Amino acid sequence: MASTPLPKMMLGFVIRRCAVALGHDPTPAEFAEWANSYSDGDRKVCLFGRPISEVEARVMLRHRSRAVAARSASPSEQLTDAPTASISAKVTSLALWQATPRRKARIVRP
Repeated sequence: MASTPLPKMMLGFVIRRCAVALGHDPTPAEFAEWANSYSDGDRKVCLFGRPISEVEARVMLRHRSRAVAARSASPSEQLTDAPTASISAKVTSLALWQATPRRKARIVRP
């Protein structure tokens, strides 16, 4: 029987929840302990599906924009595969920008 994969969310949301619970930005040791003993109702679970080490927590704290599988992702925090129209409207093609000829400014001296 295959288990369903955990939903994905931005790591920054998870770190923010930890900071709220602690009352300050977590150290790697505090974040690892909090994630490894997350309260899910009346039981304690590993938030990332397995225990994380302090070294892994240190890396996670440096990469807050990374998507991670998290047991506690609410529907509004879950990442989807569908592109957002407002984001795609703001994207500029780098190829178009590079194809635009550029001229060096001349310095005119009196």
